[in-house]
Amino acid sequence: MATAKFKALVHFIVHECRDHPHRLGAIRLNKTLWYTDVLSYKMHGLSVTGESYVKRKKGPVPAQILATLRELKDDGKILIQEPEFQYDVRKYISLANPNVETLSEDDRALARSILDAVCGYTANAVSEMTHDVIWDAAAEGEEIPLYATLASELGEVTEDVKTWAASMAAEVEAVAA
Repeated sequence: MATAKFKALVHFIVHECRDHPHRLGAIRLNKTLWYTDVLSYKMHGLSVTGESYVKRKKGPVPAQILATLRELKDDGKILIQEPEFQYDVRKYISLANPNVETLSEDDRALARSILDAVCGYTANAVSEMTHDVIWDAAAEGEEIPLYATLASELGEVTEDVKTWAASMAAEVEAVAA
């Protein structure tokens, strides 16, 4: 079951697009949630929502997104409009103001800035951006832990790194002996 913060953030993001629901869609919603949690994790050591993410074809997806959207719909807080045409997006329409008591102003500001950035790209482009080494390493449906994003960029293997790795290996060997 999704946390109250996750449900609040989903509704908040949908509400932020209330005047232009065509700009959101499922992919941009999922990527806004992903990047909001990832950046919060990298900046503060904690995600905004505590939600887990799994690998899907179009990138990381919150594990509880479908259930949460269904719950928001059943509660009369959002309307989900299925695409009418092949390349149309699924539209999420906010029917009520979101309850943001569980979200700090910083959480909302971060989500707004991520949403603005994500909506500046096509859904396919933003999806491709999430296909990094961490996504590649996961199997379809496997959880992608946020801590893995700390190692998502390849770094140069310098002599200092090799020396450090050798000293760590020696330490492990000494403990194991």
